[in-house]
Amino acid sequence: MSKFGSNPVIFEGSPYEAHTEQRHNLGARLYSGNGDIYRYAKLDADVSAGYLLVAPAKIAYHVNVALSAAAIVGANLVIPTIGATAIVANTYDEGFLIFNDNSPEGEWYTITSHEANAGSLATDVYFEPNLKTAATTASEVSLIKNQWNLPVVSQLIAERAAGVVVQDFDVSVAEYGWLKTHGHCSLLADSTGWTKGYRLAISNETNGAGGVSDAGATMVDIGQGIDTGTAGEFNAVYLSID
Repeated sequence: MSKFGSNPVIFEGSPYEAHTEQRHNLGARLYSGNGDIYRYAKLDADVSAGYLLVAPAKIAYHVNVALSAAAIVGANLVIPTIGATAIVANTYDEGFLIFNDNSPEGEWYTITSHEANAGSLATDVYFEPNLKTAATTASEVSLIKNQWNLPVVSQLIAERAAGVVVQDFDVSVAEYGWLKTHGHCSLLADSTGWTKGYRLAISNETNGAGGVSDAGATMVDIGQGIDTGTAGEFNAVYLSID
């Protein structure tokens, strides 16, 4: 699906619908009547309501890699040489191509498709819009996944929160559905729990849970406990990921 030329905001639909085929852009927002916000996601494992998911971790050999060929202004294809980790076809679809070093450094594009390889090979990566500045074999790029493309159960506290699962999600039946990112929800509390009113972050103790934010650089707030967070239970939270 193309990110450009389409409306990523949806005002009609049910966050309790799951789909066997992709119907919206990954990350498309669904607004409920009370202002709550959901994001459209593709999942690759069965998940349960109340668990926090985060963006998949970056792959070291897929970032800061050089192009194997120059690309002219107006191109929609670059060919980076991926490092020694295999790349699965279309893993980065609707994710981002970042030029991180040498001209056109600072520019970024949306990945539309790419091929697979076993690693340490040149890889065709298509993107949009078309290239604004010419690139050379000195140009270096990074491939960044869309955070709603196969997000994982949290405890990767360095990764961005993707949202809270709103229903038991059977991926063997339907792999596309909605995660809650703003408003009231039920969230698993970690082994410490929290006091009512405390700011919450991705837990570094318990997978899929929230925990008290220490307001430090390594913890990004995801919401507020609107009731006491009993350790190991699912508790009322006001999310502010979006």
